[in-house]
Amino acid sequence: MSTAQHTAGEAIELPWHAEPSFNCFGCSPRNPIGLKLRLKRLPNGDHAAETSFSENYASYPGIVHGGIVNVLLDEVMGDTLALVHGLLAFSVTLRSKMLLPLAVGEPYLTVARISGQGNGVLHTQAEITGSDGELHVMATGTYQPIRSEQARKLMQLDDAAFGRVQHYFDHGTGES
Repeated sequence: MSTAQHTAGEAIELPWHAEPSFNCFGCSPRNPIGLKLRLKRLPNGDHAAETSFSENYASYPGIVHGGIVNVLLDEVMGDTLALVHGLLAFSVTLRSKMLLPLAVGEPYLTVARISGQGNGVLHTQAEITGSDGELHVMATGTYQPIRSEQARKLMQLDDAAFGRVQHYFDHGTGES
């Protein structure tokens, strides 16, 4: 994928960015140590985020920490589910295959899509490519939609915050 293809796509404003109680490490613009990811919808319907990491996210000198790479994958796959299905979900499994390390300061494109659903969970796929189109990471994820009673308790949402986000919970996923 060329650099020009990295920038193609329709920018998406994530609807929960306006919710003050959401301080997501991956996507919140208010989290001072977070990734502040911005998603876009690609012409083929997939969702993507362009990313470049600073030394703050390194493990070995110049190399992005693998745990941070997995955060990136989980965020883009989870946000894809939220945008397509209008629901929030917890990751149940995340499997990644690191083919090449990600270098600090280099641009990367993470692309995700929904690959299936069944038995109450949703399945996703993602990959991370460099600006030259070289594949660095492949991943799959399984996600469990969050029920409203789980959300209210685990996220410690007060009545006002819960009222603003309740529509993201209690969705059926159907069967494949």
